[in-house]
Formats: sequence, C-alpha cells, structure tokens
Amino acid sequence: MTAPAVAVDTSSAAGQLDSFMRMRASTDGREVFANWWVTVFAAIPGERPRELFRLDGFNVGRFVKAEDGSVQFLSREVAYYRDIKTGEFLKEWTNPITNEKNTVLHVANDPVNQRFAAPKPGEAGRFPFMQAGDDVFLRMDIPLSYTNPLLPAEFPAESSGPMYVASEHFIFFSKTRDLGDTKLTSVPLTYAWARTGPWLPWMKMGARAGNLIYSGHGKKFARFEDLPADVREFTKANFPQYQTAPASFTTPNETSWTYYKKQAAAKK
Repeated sequence: MTAPAVAVDTSSAAGQLDSFMRMRASTDGREVFANWWVTVFAAIPGERPRELFRLDGFNVGRFVKAEDGSVQFLSREVAYYRDIKTGEFLKEWTNPITNEKNTVLHVANDPVNQRFAAPKPGEAGRFPFMQAGDDVFLRMDIPLSYTNPLLPAEFPAESSGPMYVASEHFIFFSKTRDLGDTKLTSVPLTYAWARTGPWLPWMKMGARAGNLIYSGHGKKFARFEDLPADVREFTKANFPQYQTAPASFTTPNETSWTYYKKQAAAKK
C-alpha cells in the first residue's frame, strides 16, 4: 500500500519562514551548529584553477521570535585554513602565486546576524523552495557588492580595489517527511556551499587579476560536541567563545575584511 503524500507548506510566506527556520536551525530557540568542509581555489585569467588550501569551520546560531512575528537569527562563525595535503591548521602559508610567506588570519566573524520581517497576509513568500518527491531543496544565490572596508590607498597590499565584489551560493537539502512533520522543531539538514570572492587580505595580493573559488559542503549538528574533533579542539584552544551563539542581536556584522582591519589597527 502506497504511503500518503506528505504536504510541506512552502507556498505562503509564513509556511516558508517556518520551514526555513526548522531547516537552518530550530523554531524553539535552541542553538545549532552548521559546519563546512571547503576547498579554496585560485582562478587566474588564462590559467587552470589551482587548489590553495582547505577551510573547515562552523556557524553557531539560534532563532529568536519577536511578538510582531519577525525573527532574528543570532549567530557567529569561525573557520580555519588548513594545508591542502596534510590538513595541518596553518599559521604561515607559502603563497604559490607570489612565492612569499604569508601570516594566516583565520575566520572569526562575530556577529553574523540576520533579521526576517514578519510574514504578511497573502504574501507569496521569499524562499525559493522546491519539492521533488522525498526531497526538499532550497537554493539561495547571494550577489554582493559594496565599498571595500580595506581601501587601496590605506591597504595597497591587502585591497583588491575600492569595491568588494563577491557571491555566495547555498543549496540546502532536507527530507519531505521531516519538513512535513510539523511536530519537529528542527529537521536534519545537509547543504552545499560555493563562493566567489577576491583574494584574502592576508594573502597580500592587492589588485592582481583573478579571484578565489570556494567549493564545500556541510551539515547541521545539534551540539558542539558533535562537530569534528579536530575543529572542536582548535576552537576550544583558540576561539572558545564560538562554542555558543550570541546572547543578543548586534550590528554591524563582521567579515574577514573588517576583522583584518581591526587586527591591523590593534597592531599599530
């Protein structure tokens, strides 16, 4: 006997927001961990892209609902550059493009917060869900362009130019049976992540032609203790505050570029 079809409400704004919250974290305010395993490539015009290093890390976040129906996502994230062959956590890295030795600055972005407005009656929705049988997909393409925090006049070696231009691409995967069970406040999630972006400031490559390509994947974990052991231990030793989500919503968000600028100012 064929099991009845499972209905997932992804047609209304309210249904989409609820599904997104249960996919990405949880609707009951619990913090969750979403990790990633990434390979970073250099793309230089006229050359075959080459692997540079790995980037392993995670985001810890939780949703907070407001009385007006809006939602805040409170999160921070940390990620570590690793040797492409050995997996060693890098302190220094010999740049194969410039043949110079660079001091590595790991990713430590706090906060990485988001706001989602309250769904309006009759609103069609904001998240492009797709259901195909047993699977639900959510693809989010995020083009970015804004004034570079590291301007060339002040940071000639670190700045790719006056504008920061990049893009991020997520594909989230969950099961229809999980999202269709409205008793579940959080559902299992795996995802793919890709990114294009300028050279990292600590690579000291300035406005040299080319860019970085990030190719990775990850999944959601309920507890810090469920993350990969080596990432856990490195976090506890170097970035212990990233074991929990932020307590309150603050702005502006941190990026690797604003973090680099703060670290550079602290050294003066």
